[in-house]
Amino acid sequence: MQLSFLAIILRVSCSISIVSMSAYAAEGTESIYDPIVISAERASQSIGEQGFKLSGQLRINTRMWVIRGDSGLVEGRISDSDFVKVQGTPADIKYRSDTKSTVSGTAALLNYSTTNNVVKLSGSAKLLKGNQSVESDMIEYFLDTGTWSAGSTSRVKMIKMIK
Repeated sequence: MQLSFLAIILRVSCSISIVSMSAYAAEGTESIYDPIVISAERASQSIGEQGFKLSGQLRINTRMWVIRGDSGLVEGRISDSDFVKVQGTPADIKYRSDTKSTVSGTAALLNYSTTNNVVKLSGSAKLLKGNQSVESDMIEYFLDTGTWSAGSTSRVKMIKMIK
């Protein structure tokens, strides 16, 4: 059974916050709520579209990740989006897995495919995972496996920090 509801709150500072809570529960089990909080200065949606265009101090929070940037697009239903595309100076993501390890990445353009669970960082991309740092023009990070690939038209710089 899936329950979804959406609340839109306008703040006095003219920014927009959208909160969506998704609940997935089988009969006889407890509901698990995962809030998705999106805040930006401006938001728009065209008729017939299920996505949102957002701009101005964009921030998207979930239980497992936070994405920030200057502007972005969320495709699909807000409680079950297919794709998140964010631009920034830089755009960044912080992802915390179920094992509590944290990965962070920055780039001029960040594409997160929620269907494939892949983050693609393009334009002065940098990824920090544990004691590894990777820099390149493009980095793909695969959230399910915790692995990455880097480089398309430039060299890759990798640093392993020793404690």
